[in-house]
Amino acid sequence: MNGTLRTLTFALALLLAGSATTPSRAAPIHRPNVLLIIADDLTKTLPCYGYPIARTPNADRLAARAVRFDRAYCQYPLCMPSRASFLSGRRPENTGILGNVGNTQRTPQLRDAVFLPQFFRANGYFTTRLGKVFHIGRDVAECWDISEEGTPNSEIIYTPLEDTRLGLKEYVIAHFELARDGSRESASYSVLEGGKEKLIDVRNGQRAAELIAEHAGRAQPFFLACGFRRPHQPHTVPTSSFVPYPADRMPLPASGGPAIPGSKPVSARDFQEALRGYLASVTFMDEQLGHVLDSLDTHRLWDNTIVVFMGDHGYLLGSRGGWWGKEVLYDEAASTVLLVAAPGMARGTHSPRVVEFIDLYPTLVDLCGLPQPSGIDGRSFAPLLAEPAAPWDHAAYTTVATRGHPTGLAVSTERFRYLENADGSQELFDIKADPREWENLLSEPKHADTLAQMQKLAAKYKREFRSQ
Repeated sequence: MNGTLRTLTFALALLLAGSATTPSRAAPIHRPNVLLIIADDLTKTLPCYGYPIARTPNADRLAARAVRFDRAYCQYPLCMPSRASFLSGRRPENTGILGNVGNTQRTPQLRDAVFLPQFFRANGYFTTRLGKVFHIGRDVAECWDISEEGTPNSEIIYTPLEDTRLGLKEYVIAHFELARDGSRESASYSVLEGGKEKLIDVRNGQRAAELIAEHAGRAQPFFLACGFRRPHQPHTVPTSSFVPYPADRMPLPASGGPAIPGSKPVSARDFQEALRGYLASVTFMDEQLGHVLDSLDTHRLWDNTIVVFMGDHGYLLGSRGGWWGKEVLYDEAASTVLLVAAPGMARGTHSPRVVEFIDLYPTLVDLCGLPQPSGIDGRSFAPLLAEPAAPWDHAAYTTVATRGHPTGLAVSTERFRYLENADGSQELFDIKADPREWENLLSEPKHADTLAQMQKLAAKYKREFRSQ
């Protein structure tokens, strides 16, 4: 389909959708299914994102069907606030969730929220949650017809307790721990010989494939959200996932750029071991993703299913002085994987445009021909699925907070990133010329106009979302 025809087809679809009405809980006719797959702490360590040493054949085959967004930004680089934001379609300042504490529904700002899956359920979709979609233990029951943790009896098991609570310790044949010193997350792995069937992601990948099979022939469309816990640490995965990653062949981090305050350098050997564990965890997650995609193949659902694969935020792998983790404003933490495969849209290509995770909610609503909800902050990027290089002059905004109060802000445009850090410092980077963000251009006279423009965007954002 050429570009003009695709654009006209998309415009006609939106026109027809805008004239349709859908009664609450009535099964829509001929609406596409939605499969939302979220990988926890996944950064851009995939070959389709230019990271060739990773082994992710299933993400790669999905990318061949999808539009790959190279500049997709979360609104808060931490699990709970990021998920609360994109599932509500609201910015962190408008969710009241500015850390991994609290309850998704009990902030005053979210008491009236209609979350993404809840909206689809109200419009006739059969909705299912498997694994970590909202933050662990903070699920919203009204969103789902089926809601399962992927644990025995669907009990809440937080990530650090998995080895003990799932009975995995007896299968561990090797272990590595990058000591936690209070300034960063630990990086640890455990190599398993046996016990794979006990792992939460294995259970949820298999269950997702089963549910796709069960609903393949039904008239009622499904909205299935599957949240994989890996590559979040601890990287407890089978020995087969470690095979592609001998420690002594792991690349060392490129040196350069300012260190993050509080970071602590690690030895070359420890870095290689830590990276090995992370990549093994990515490969293990990818294997489970494959079971889900296989089910779409078997039941021939690609022509009637929108597939979204994403991380919840990015992750720093020992860069900037030895920082393992997230919750900083640099691109490595704020931008991550977003692949969208939609029937009738572009495939096997990429979009260089800047999009935000809060845009996902209105985009899926758009693609499914549902009425746009009120009270959300995002905008539909469906036009970019039709024409990935279409004009799109919108910035992205990422927040961090200190003790529940916003203290940092990043503004991302197609060429530049501007950071106002929690300590009061500011940084300006040319992300195209300097993708690692090593050279701070803040004091460069030739970038004075750009700095003023970025500061103006930041000030406008704060007036709109932080003035209360």
